[in-house]
Amino acid sequence: MLLASFIFGFSMMNFPHSEKSPSRNLSHEKRDGSFQEAKGAIIEKIHSRGDLPYASIKRQIDLVEQLSEFELGKFLIERSGLNGYWTHYVISHPSQGRLTGLNQHQKPFHPLEYYLLNRSPTCLATQQRFEIFKTQIQKHLRDGCSLASVPCGLMADLLDLDFSNISEFSLYGIDIDPETLSHAMSYASENNLSQNCHFLHRDAWDLKLPEKFDLLVSNGLNIYEPDEEKVIELYRQFHTSLKPNGILITSFLTPPPIPGQKTGWDLTRVNMEDAVLQKIIFADILSVKWQVFRTEETVKSHLQKAGFGDIEIHYDHAHIFPTVVAKKI
Repeated sequence: MLLASFIFGFSMMNFPHSEKSPSRNLSHEKRDGSFQEAKGAIIEKIHSRGDLPYASIKRQIDLVEQLSEFELGKFLIERSGLNGYWTHYVISHPSQGRLTGLNQHQKPFHPLEYYLLNRSPTCLATQQRFEIFKTQIQKHLRDGCSLASVPCGLMADLLDLDFSNISEFSLYGIDIDPETLSHAMSYASENNLSQNCHFLHRDAWDLKLPEKFDLLVSNGLNIYEPDEEKVIELYRQFHTSLKPNGILITSFLTPPPIPGQKTGWDLTRVNMEDAVLQKIIFADILSVKWQVFRTEETVKSHLQKAGFGDIEIHYDHAHIFPTVVAKKI
């Protein structure tokens, strides 16, 4: 059965704005019109396209109606992507909703939301990727360190770390979305780390922060940007922003199982019925924005061209959303 593209694919700032206005939001820019108009456009697309080999018009429209019944689904319909708040909702689910069985309103999950958070292969990989990030970042904490998250989302990759063994450190959250930065500031306050945090509204391709950070972490962006040269330029921005021998921790989506192409997935760790449903929802119905896939070889080549070496790959169980650790050389 054909399986195409999937995943799982955030004012008041106390840091100055960049000189240049940020460019377009790649991940969750609002569609024109209301929610109902966005939903209507999706239903019209389904009718126009007709039955798919693996999903009838009726099944697709039923899934749209189900998505309309819970907040995460509504946001996906309206934005075709996730902002910092909803990304955090997804990655924090294993330590919250999965334990309690309750959503953000302390109510039972809608059945389709339960599937997204507990069975969707790329969502599971995203949750595992988040834990791998934290494990790798934790290894590099030391007194006086300066860490950045670009784009920061709620900055949980830094704010959820254990800083008990160091006395001095600085955390920088950089994002193009003012709403996300506001959420990040609130999360910093919840974690009693506001005094260590700085937030910057800036385009990741225009950081202007030479040799500022000991470690920079970046999840996303490359999964939204298909232009290879732009991705290399993004890594060059990170390279410039790191101090000598600084560490970059990033990630990428591997190619899904498409006939005639080599997949990066470990299919022995994937429930294929869940993978098909994921494709129907994210690729066919929602046309989500996070559908840029790259091989490990391509990612290593991009990083090397940007000036990085000592590249390590750390995998989630299904090899869907690997983590990369690289050193500035």
